[in-house]
Amino acid sequence: MPRGKKQCPECSLEFGARKSVCDCGYIFSKVVKKTTKSKPEKKINKREILFRLVDKPKENKRFFFMREMKFLNDLSSRYSLEFLGVVTFPKKFKSLAYLVSPKLKGTMDTKWRAFNYRVDKNKYQEYNIGEKTGKDISIPKKIKTTKDFLNE
Repeated sequence: MPRGKKQCPECSLEFGARKSVCDCGYIFSKVVKKTTKSKPEKKINKREILFRLVDKPKENKRFFFMREMKFLNDLSSRYSLEFLGVVTFPKKFKSLAYLVSPKLKGTMDTKWRAFNYRVDKNKYQEYNIGEKTGKDISIPKKIKTTKDFLNE
């Protein structure tokens, strides 16, 4: 069979690839489109998490990374890496030992509970506020320059 052609199974006539119905009445099945691959989830980079939470030292970097990765692995065994990737603090620490210590354990636990919080909708009554009334108002957006602002 030539390229770009298809053959009718009932009358054996050849047609173009886009034709969906044969002259004899046979209906060609539709081709299912290929599904596009979804983007792979971004892999969590422990090094980025470490740089976001801790100041980099200027010297002895090898021992610094060995120690801090150990602390980060200890934290990731208690909390998830997704959580450690989004948790924020007002300032960067000198070491992750602060987060492992008992003083900040309570803070980390409260942030962990807030990160994993799910609302139980069975506890709360659902309200129906009715149908929409009135017309929608469209407000034209004016481009306001600095000169217009100062002239007001």
